[in-house]
This record gives sequence, C-alpha cells and structure tokens, in this order.
Amino acid sequence: MLSTGLWGEEEAVKFLVSKGYTLLERNYRFKKVEIDIIVRKEHIIIGVEVKTRNNSKVVPAFFAINKVKQRNLIYGINQYIKRFSEPIEVRMDAISVMNMGGQIQITHLEDAFPAF
Repeated sequence: MLSTGLWGEEEAVKFLVSKGYTLLERNYRFKKVEIDIIVRKEHIIIGVEVKTRNNSKVVPAFFAINKVKQRNLIYGINQYIKRFSEPIEVRMDAISVMNMGGQIQITHLEDAFPAF
C-alpha cells in the first residue's frame, strides 16, 4: 500500500494526464528542493506541489505551502527550465487531494504562486 503522499501524487498525475498535460518528471530534485510533479501543456512547463489529506475538515491543504516552501519550489523550477533552449513559459500550480471516506476530491489551483 502506498503512503498517503505517494497515493496523492498518483491521483494528481492521473488527474493532470486526463486534462491533457504531459508528465515530464516525478519527484524532481535539485539540491534540497523537491518538486512533486513537472508537466507540460502546450508551451508551458508547470511545476506542481501536491498536498494530500485524509478526512481533513479543518485546514485546507494549500495552507501547508508557506512562503519558504514557495521560494524553494520557484528556485527548483527555475533550475529545471535551464535545460530548455527555446523560450518557455513557466507556471507553479498546486493540487490538493482529499480522501473523504473513500470519496476523492481533487482541487487544482493553476498559477498558485509566481514562478519567478
């Protein structure tokens, strides 16, 4: 059985692929930074932070992406895009995966915080 976090990332990847995104990387690491998912849609590279919760009714999962985490994710995605020679647009998204007693609720925030 997968851990809660890995399960949430799997659900997020399935969701994104079903919406036409192309998976580029899972758990991309640069130094101490990890980006859960990197996808591409048309000419945009998107780093995605996934937050997974079981039966959470109190605090939305997105609140766990604080300013320090955002800064680290921005640093990581900017390092990742250096491998592309063509001009590329970049965006940082966040996905919340909630397991509400067997019902899966996925919320996708596009452009959740600035990538530069």
